[in-house]
Amino acid sequence: MARKLWGVRGSLPTPLTPDRVRSRLEDVLSQYEELRDSGARISARDFLETLPPHLLGGYGGNTSCGEITSGKSRLVVDGGSGLRGFSEQMLKSEPDLDNFHIYLTHFHWDHLIGLPFFSQLYMKGRTVHFYAVHEDVEESIRTLFKKPNFPVPYEVIQKQVKIHRVEPYVPFSVGELQVTPYRLDHPDPCWGARVEHGGKSLAWAVDTEGIRTSKEELGRDAGLYHRADLLVFDAQYSFGEALEKINWGHSSGPVGIDLAIREDVRRAVFMHHDPSALDEAIRRAEEETQNYYEELLRARKRSGMKPPHLRWHFAREGEIIEV
Repeated sequence: MARKLWGVRGSLPTPLTPDRVRSRLEDVLSQYEELRDSGARISARDFLETLPPHLLGGYGGNTSCGEITSGKSRLVVDGGSGLRGFSEQMLKSEPDLDNFHIYLTHFHWDHLIGLPFFSQLYMKGRTVHFYAVHEDVEESIRTLFKKPNFPVPYEVIQKQVKIHRVEPYVPFSVGELQVTPYRLDHPDPCWGARVEHGGKSLAWAVDTEGIRTSKEELGRDAGLYHRADLLVFDAQYSFGEALEKINWGHSSGPVGIDLAIREDVRRAVFMHHDPSALDEAIRRAEEETQNYYEELLRARKRSGMKPPHLRWHFAREGEIIEV
């Protein structure tokens, strides 16, 4: 089972501006020039491989969209602006594919904004399956395809759309993938998903504040996280910012680290980066999380506890993660 992240921003698409591109190029070229002046023999290509994400391509600017694949089974989670890139890739790599499956966690616009630009919705012979717990799933999609917001009415795509209302905590199948919805900590109803196949599991928990911190508080929702091979978790804010934005429905890296360790998660990826955060700010949030994690390791060592077997990082748009 593999996971590709087509969009990792939260709230609003955040394109890289020309001024920021120029500033980044100046920083990179300056570092390369200093390295060459010191006598180091390194090619430009090899030098680029040494750069951290915030100096190279950045973390990405498209909003939430992920692709989960296993064999011939494929599930897309959320339809943020990253969905357009997925659509274009499918037109190139699998132009004859006639069924697409999209699970919608909730209907905030950053998770739907890519749907009107999903080319397969306008192609006869294609069927786009939407899965959601919410009762108003079709109405929420319909409102996207309505003037004056968008020129194409819903009736044009209606024959290509198939709506599936799914039940909380009840598994459903998309090909070989088993998908189970779980409730997240968000002011508006939001349902994460545990996706399983072949003994591997992925927990999608984006747009969650993580305010329930014990198994007793989580109740049935602890099943979303427990011993997941990969946890995709919300880290829109630094820890300090999250404390200032209670009940906004978003979390931070340290909260995700605590949850991952408590639930014996093997690997965690943090996304839904704040649109107002430059790549340098996201890097600082990642460093904050690293410092917190290292302090946890030291505390466990002092207490004679085994270190957790957890790998984690902050997500970058376009990366593929094998589960």
